[in-house]
Amino acid sequence: MMPRRTHGFTLIEFLVVVIIISTLGAVLLDRMWFYQEVAEKAAMEQLAGTLRSALHLQIADKLIKGKTRAVSSLAEDNPMDWLAEQPANYVGERFAPKPGEVAKGNWYYDLKDRQLVYVVARGGHFVPNRQGRKEVRFAVRVVYAPKAAQGGRENADNQEINGVILTLGEPYQWF
Repeated sequence: MMPRRTHGFTLIEFLVVVIIISTLGAVLLDRMWFYQEVAEKAAMEQLAGTLRSALHLQIADKLIKGKTRAVSSLAEDNPMDWLAEQPANYVGERFAPKPGEVAKGNWYYDLKDRQLVYVVARGGHFVPNRQGRKEVRFAVRVVYAPKAAQGGRENADNQEINGVILTLGEPYQWF
């Protein structure tokens, strides 16, 4: 009598298939996390660009209304107040919050430093700042240009506003 031959997988074949599928799943998961981090960075930078545009609109509004002296006061404003609608991940104003007090992936305005802060959620490729935090800080700064020299000399106190910009509070490295 001949032994019956089954038409299924052997244990070794099954093990090889499981290893291949597990490896492909791990690679797919790693790529998915990478692209989620890239998307988070892009969303953060897009909102910063939107805030820069809103700042230009605020400057134009003040200039049109003849309030040129009020342009420098924009450096004291919370940039999120310039938006018609604040993003869902903006948690409001805080005074020097402790690490972990603001959830990852959220924005807040630091009243102490007068900076807008984004707390990085997926920071596998983000280099922490000097305080060891994974966050990006933006500040509104007034840019001064020296007035024309009078009598051949420039006076350091004699400056005029050249503009107002939204700039990084400190450089960051992400990727």
